[in-house]
Amino acid sequence: MKGRLAVGIFCLVGVCIGCRSQIAQQPKPQDAQISNNNNSLQIYAAKNDGESKIYVQSPGAGSAHRLTNRRSGWETFPALSRSGTVVAYALSDGEEAKSEVWVSRIDGSHAHRVSAPEEDAFMPAFGADDRTLLYAKSRFTGHYSPIARPRRHEFDIVKIIVDPDDSAPVAAPTELTQQHFFDLRSLSVSPDGERFLISTSGYPIGSLIEEFDIVKPLQIKGIFQPHVPSEPSLGASFGQAAYVGDGMQIVFTAATEGKDGNYDYSVYQMSDVTGGDLITLVQHSGMIDDLNVKNDGSIFISAGGKRYLVDKQAHVLR
Repeated sequence: MKGRLAVGIFCLVGVCIGCRSQIAQQPKPQDAQISNNNNSLQIYAAKNDGESKIYVQSPGAGSAHRLTNRRSGWETFPALSRSGTVVAYALSDGEEAKSEVWVSRIDGSHAHRVSAPEEDAFMPAFGADDRTLLYAKSRFTGHYSPIARPRRHEFDIVKIIVDPDDSAPVAAPTELTQQHFFDLRSLSVSPDGERFLISTSGYPIGSLIEEFDIVKPLQIKGIFQPHVPSEPSLGASFGQAAYVGDGMQIVFTAATEGKDGNYDYSVYQMSDVTGGDLITLVQHSGMIDDLNVKNDGSIFISAGGKRYLVDKQAHVLR
């Protein structure tokens, strides 16, 4: 797989610039899932030597440090609250084991589980404050075909009110959806904390990006199925999707026909209001492992074991 990212026409928060650039390779950590806020604090999960651990990179620090001091456990899906003081993440015994959602302060203190004991919970996302947390849960691990590799299915989105400093639950989790989604690739909450966005798939329509009101989640607010240039002959195929800027735009990854019958994934932007105004942000050869949007509109991309940051003016930062 090629690790090259070519930046094309980039338009975020009212800034449009046409440029081309080559993104320099980054060293480990590999396969990083990244969460960010406006003060350049970075938190990411790095997979290495059969482990996945969460690291924090503070502004101006020469190196990152572990969030926790656990000797065992698979730590993934880090999410940083908008204040930058609270972290949520998934914790399990292994890459494919049942997981829980945990919350702690940014220094790792007051760590405690917030998902229900029986839930297979992961992919947390904070609302507009440090106390509102959404996460995904899976009801079934396996596969509907006996010859396919078992994986999670039957997803729904849960909301919980947390207290970062107290392990006692504030209230029981509330199930926001009852869709039993077959597939779930991402969960994103709008900056105002009023909506959430998922990337999923449904039969027979295929890949979808769906939006819900948090106060009225059982009523689907919007369904998007944008068509990108050179998309697969079988139809649209999306990766992750997230709100950007003030929540009026959505960025997402989508497959295009690549060489030798393989798919390439690139990054696109569209209007959250109309589902139109499609713009190609990043053209990429190969898979994109992770997509994360900072509050200032910058986009972090993890691809091929490397991490890249592209700012809202299309400058490749690292």
